[in-house]
Amino acid sequence: MRSLILTLIALIMVAGLSAQQVLSVYDIQSSVDAAGNSTYDGQTVTVRAIVTHVIPNSAFYIGDACGGPWSGVYVYHRNTSNAVSVGDDVQLTCVVDEYYNLTELTNVSSFEIFSSGNPLPPAWPISTADMAFNSPDSEQWEGVLVRFNNVQIKSTVDNYGQFKFADDSNVPAMADNGLFAFNNSDINVGDWWYMIQGIVDYHSSAGYKVNPRNQSDMIKTDALVNASITIESKEAELNKLVDVAMLTSHVNLNWYVSSYTASFKIDPTKVLFQGIKYEDTLSRLWDDDDSLTVSPNGDLITIYYNSREPLFTEEDDAVLIILQFEPVSYGESVIDLQEFCYVSPPNSTQLNNLNDGILRVPIKEKVLWLNILNATTGSPKNIFNPELNEKIMLEYGTQATTMINRYKAIIRIYDVQGRLVATPVNKNIGNLIGINRELWDGRDYNRKLCPIGVYYCHYELIERSTGKKETTIQPIVIKSILD
Repeated sequence: MRSLILTLIALIMVAGLSAQQVLSVYDIQSSVDAAGNSTYDGQTVTVRAIVTHVIPNSAFYIGDACGGPWSGVYVYHRNTSNAVSVGDDVQLTCVVDEYYNLTELTNVSSFEIFSSGNPLPPAWPISTADMAFNSPDSEQWEGVLVRFNNVQIKSTVDNYGQFKFADDSNVPAMADNGLFAFNNSDINVGDWWYMIQGIVDYHSSAGYKVNPRNQSDMIKTDALVNASITIESKEAELNKLVDVAMLTSHVNLNWYVSSYTASFKIDPTKVLFQGIKYEDTLSRLWDDDDSLTVSPNGDLITIYYNSREPLFTEEDDAVLIILQFEPVSYGESVIDLQEFCYVSPPNSTQLNNLNDGILRVPIKEKVLWLNILNATTGSPKNIFNPELNEKIMLEYGTQATTMINRYKAIIRIYDVQGRLVATPVNKNIGNLIGINRELWDGRDYNRKLCPIGVYYCHYELIERSTGKKETTIQPIVIKSILD
C-alpha cells in the first residue's frame, strides 16, 4: 500500500509539473539581466498574445493587448507565420531563444487561434531618448509597437535602409526599412515629421531600431490628406450576418470634415453585402438624404455620407461606420477598399492610405469539401476549354485544424471509361480555414490536352493518424471551341 501511495504522489507531481503555465509576453521579456536576456531562455513556454505584424514565409510579432514596455516579441517560425494574421488572438507553445541578444520565440510545436480581427495593442508613445539605438535601456521596447511624435530627421538613409531622427530631447533613435520599403527620397535631413511609429527590432551591430509596417506608420504632416482608412479583418460563419468596421485615423475638428464617399468591391459568389449600421459610430449623425449604390451583380458598393455636424475623433482606428455582410462560401474573401474621399467644403480630399479587409470563413464541421470553380472569375462552373488556355480551380478541404499535415488529400481525374488521366493533388494538408486550392489545365499525365467529353473529379481524404478514408466525386466537362 505504501508503494502504491508513493507512486500516486509521484504521478500527481509529474502531472503538475507537466501542466504548462500560459505566460504573457511581459512575463517572457521583462528582465533584470544586464544583457537583457529572458529568464526563460532555452525553455519551452506557452504564451498567449495578439499578432501585431506578419512577415510571410518567415516570422511574425505578437504583443500583449495592453501594450507598453516588455509587451512585444518576435516569433521566428515559417509554417506558423503562414497560418496567422494580424489581429489574431493566438496561443503558442514554443522555445525562448536569445539570438545574438534578440529575444525570439522559435520551434513552435503547437498553436491555437482563439479569435481574429482583434484590436492591436496601442502604439506606445515614447521619446527618442527612451529608445536610443545604442542604449541597453532600450531593451524594454524590443518587439513592441511604439510611436514617436514631432521628430526631426538627423541623417539620410544609409546603405542598410536606416536613418536617425530625434524629438526635442535631441537624443537620436534609429528607423529601419526591415518591414516596409519607404521612399528614401522622402527622408531629408532637417525635415520635421508629425509621426513615425512601428515595431522595435534589435541587431547586434546597429542596435535598437523602429520598423514602420506601412505608409500609415510614417506621417510627415498632420493633415487630412494623410488620414488612413482601414476595413477590419474578421472571422465569420457561413450564411450568418457579420458586422465589419470601417476604421479611420484621427480627424481633427479644424479640418471641418462634413461628409465622405467610399467605394469597395467584394466577390458576390463568396459574400453578400447586406447594409450599413450607423449606431455607435462616428457616422451616427447622418442626413436623411444619405445614399448608397450597389452594382447590378452586387460586387461594387458606393457610400455617400453627409454629416449634420463635423466629424471629429482624437483616436486612431475609430469606428467610422459598420458594414454588414453575409458569407455564402467557405474560405477567404477580400473586402477591397477602392476609393475614399473626405469632404471639407469646398474641397474634397482623396485618401491614399487605404487598407483592405478579409473575411475568413473556416469549415467548422467535419465535411468533405469539393468545389469546382472557373479559375478566372471564381464563379462555380465545371465546364472549360483547355484549348483556349482555360483552367478550372479545384477547391477542396475539410474541417479547419491547427495541426499542419493532419490529412492527406488526393484528387484524381477519370474519364467516362474509368481510366485515370491525371492526379492534380497528392499531398498532406491542414490549415485554419480548411480550404485548399489547385489549378487543373485539362492536361493528362503526358501533358497532352484531354479530349472533349465528361470527366470525373474524385477527391479522397485520408486522416493520417487513423488511416480513415472518405471520398466524393463531381463531374467536369471539357468543351469544344464551338460550344
